Amino acid sequence: MITGTSVTDYLNSSTTTATGEANGDKELGKDAFMNLFVTQLQNQDPLEPMDNTEFLSQMAQFSSLEQMQNIAGAMELLTLSQSAATNSQMITLIGKRVVHPGNQFSLESGKPVELMFTLPEECPALKLNLLNDQGEVVRTIEPENLKPGYNRYIFDGLDDNGDALPDGNYQYQFVRADGSSEAVDIEYYSNLLVDSVAFGSNSTILKSGTLSIELANILEVRSNSAAAGE
Repeated sequence: MITGTSVTDYLNSSTTTATGEANGDKELGKDAFMNLFVTQLQNQDPLEPMDNTEFLSQMAQFSSLEQMQNIAGAMELLTLSQSAATNSQMITLIGKRVVHPGNQFSLESGKPVELMFTLPEECPALKLNLLNDQGEVVRTIEPENLKPGYNRYIFDGLDDNGDALPDGNYQYQFVRADGSSEAVDIEYYSNLLVDSVAFGSNSTILKSGTLSIELANILEVRSNSAAAGE
């Protein structure tokens, strides 16, 4: 004979595993409970039927279990929906530029590009080196009118011979004009063109050539026409 205690024990254990069931764990569900409950009623001792209070308590617990399972299922659907919405938004970043800490920048179709950086209060005269993805210096410039704090410099995308540099990602770095190797505290900002988006199980990564950009590091999103600060 099935006792009331067996159903109550089932309810108590099932309530704590409702979320696990919604995620695919092999736990008894509400349908299994109803079968167990009906079997209990069919097999109860006619001389000692289930107490009304216990019956109502078990029904209340069943209702609570059902609600928790429904909520767990709804939360899973909401998570999937939010993930899909986020992925759709990330796709719209393809073809746009993102600014984040770093000293990389993208050249495209010979367009000038804006370089952004912050110089210290006491700053010596500086030279600007532009390097390709092999680390080779392709242009050296002595910028004028640099000032302490935030600066913007428009690089024309040309090499030392005045020829347009190939499309791709480059680096820029300042060195002291006096030839000293003493470091200068400069904060650089990358200006990169997004060409693809990679979706992982736990993160979304923007791609610019061979470079990967973490979403958490993005400071600004720009249209491609803003490459030269337009």
